Amino acid sequence: MSGGPGDDAPPPTALEIEDASLDGARLARASLRDASLSDSILTRARIEDVIAEGAVFRDVRLAGATFSDVNFAGATFRDVNLTDVAIVDAALDGMTIDGIRVTDLLERWRNG
Repeated sequence: MSGGPGDDAPPPTALEIEDASLDGARLARASLRDASLSDSILTRARIEDVIAEGAVFRDVRLAGATFSDVNFAGATFRDVNLTDVAIVDAALDGMTIDGIRVTDLLERWRNG
């Protein structure tokens, strides 16, 4: 096998997995920069302490998901279903919905 101890060949840098079950798999301190994950099931997956800056989430179902201590600064949500979404204890500075500042809307609502 190339890339082993004492071998001058570089280790493989790309891994392709198709039609496989990785149920219960664990990745820690792994770099998945420029990785692609499609047509996959992540039900009950735990994604913690991850840097996903510049990531693209398209046609993703997150119903029932929990986001805690997540930095969405500068993120854009387009064509999303926010039915029954609860936002609690959030920094909303500069957040807009259809170009309207959310903090202005909340201030008007609170002041009647």
